[in-house]
Amino acid sequence: MATVDWSTLVNNKAYGLDISSGSNIIETEFESGKKRNYLKNSVGKKVFSFNLWMEDVGQNSEFKMFVLWWDNVLQSGANFFRFPDLLGRNQLTEYRITDQYSARGQAHKEISLSVEEV
Repeated sequence: MATVDWSTLVNNKAYGLDISSGSNIIETEFESGKKRNYLKNSVGKKVFSFNLWMEDVGQNSEFKMFVLWWDNVLQSGANFFRFPDLLGRNQLTEYRITDQYSARGQAHKEISLSVEEV
């Protein structure tokens, strides 16, 4: 697994941001007695869902460049990627894809992504 840069041919203007707390608990159940909970990590990871707006007109459209980057560089979500921090900190943050992207529209595409902090 590698960390790659966000494509310079695709905008990074996220909107419609939803933030949730990822599960950070391991639950253990015994044959008798109470269930026990343990932390997976010292700090829970946040899960983000957001949208990107892209043009899709012509052979080298922004959407087509996104799909090329997704398939060949991000390897369909297998790699981590650097993206401007979604909490507004002035830095790049590493994220991993938690679900495959979805796209809707024709000449303009609205892409929906779900990611988790690494």
